[in-house]
Amino acid sequence: MSKITHVVGDLFASPSNTILVHACNTLGSWGSGIAVAFREKYPAQYEKYRAHCKQHGDALAGTCLLLPGEDHDIACLFTSRAYGKRKDTPEQILQATRTAVQDLMNQNVHNKPLHACRFNSGKFAVPWERTEAVLNNLGVSMVVYTPQ
Repeated sequence: MSKITHVVGDLFASPSNTILVHACNTLGSWGSGIAVAFREKYPAQYEKYRAHCKQHGDALAGTCLLLPGEDHDIACLFTSRAYGKRKDTPEQILQATRTAVQDLMNQNVHNKPLHACRFNSGKFAVPWERTEAVLNNLGVSMVVYTPQ
């Protein structure tokens, strides 16, 4: 059974030993939205993400790259092949979200708690309620942060 808990606060203040979840494109760009904050706070993980994208490209859509970190691991959900005007349709993004979250759940062998922004709802312009419905359908437990 899923349990989505909503809190108002800073995702990056999540407890240690948790996984921070956000949506990414497959082009290797954390260039706007909350991705910029991820790039600034986790530059080593950003470089690994970029290299992974350069190696695999569009084939990453619907997968998750789980990047280990000191305080937090980072889950990059590849929910759109591109960004801006070339981003995937909401339906494509939601389908990719489903398989990317399933991939994350399979990789999370230590069952670390998941902490997320309202991914897909910013620059990918998918209403949060639609992404949340996918998470509920998959039975995901996650703390979701909305900035103050």
